[in-house]
Amino acid sequence: MIIWISSYPKSGNTWVRAFLSTYLDSTDGKFNFGLLDKIGEFPDHNILNKFMDSKDFYNLSEVSKHWIKVQELINSNKELTFLKTHSSLCNINGNKFTNSDNTLAFIHIVRDPRNIVLSMANHFGITQEESYKIISDKMYIIYPKKNNQPIPSTLVSSWNNHYLSWKNSNSISKIVIKYEDLIKNTKGTFEKIINFLSEHAKIKYDEEKIVNSIDVTQFNNLKNNEEKYGFNMGQKNKFFYLGKKNDWKNLLDPGIGDKINLQFKSEMNELGYI
Repeated sequence: MIIWISSYPKSGNTWVRAFLSTYLDSTDGKFNFGLLDKIGEFPDHNILNKFMDSKDFYNLSEVSKHWIKVQELINSNKELTFLKTHSSLCNINGNKFTNSDNTLAFIHIVRDPRNIVLSMANHFGITQEESYKIISDKMYIIYPKKNNQPIPSTLVSSWNNHYLSWKNSNSISKIVIKYEDLIKNTKGTFEKIINFLSEHAKIKYDEEKIVNSIDVTQFNNLKNNEEKYGFNMGQKNKFFYLGKKNDWKNLLDPGIGDKINLQFKSEMNELGYI
């Protein structure tokens, strides 16, 4: 069965995956970027190729027809599978992104949209205004490439629609984690994740491994690894950018901050961001 690690882009998904892949799969207690490959991405173009021609990967309606088929194939090995996604928990033309037959649980990470705007602007090499327009777009779709080859498109949607789609799902066990809590209470928040996985996936709680996995995946260690070995996720600048600074108060254009606060007021209030 699948356990999703879901988030809006630039919300800490890579940090959580670095921690989990180290906790679950590191044989020497150390982290390297190769461990991230233990947690696949969805939609997976290698598997989707079995169901459709790659020339249609940018046709979201066509891709959505195969979401469940791909997950059924992934689950055919009867093993626990962690998957990363930036997709909203959506339904396109009656095609659900996932269902309780294929999903055991999900970990959803949410982050203050004011910091997402900054991080996204750095990642894509765009202006803060352009970044704001992305997180406001209900039809924000990612059309990624890998080695100049198309990868299946993903409906991300706006920041609030994305958050609500996962948060309001009641048919699947879930835990919602704030990026800010990962910063303020790193050990306690990662312990919550492992306790959740212990309850729903029989993953053993090991405090020593938790402490070590946190230590080797600290932001500065990830940043240093990027400096030494590189880490290309299609970004224009360094991937590990703001990190623990989370510094929208000093870096975000006040006018854009005001627009974000107004547009996402309800959800930001709920999450304690305003």
